[in-house]
Amino acid sequence: MIANLGYLGFFVVLLTALLLAIKQMSVALDELDIERFTLWTGIASVIAGIPTILW
Repeated sequence: MIANLGYLGFFVVLLTALLLAIKQMSVALDELDIERFTLWTGIASVIAGIPTILW
């Protein structure tokens, strides 16, 4: 039971980080800052791939 709560907490943190990265991508697009958009796209891709890598 405690292990399941740990996994749930981990995935909630990952989801929050992914949503924040997507928000930063949106801000970068609004400012037409391609370098920042590329950086945040890479960060979001790594965050989205973490569960697959760990599974």
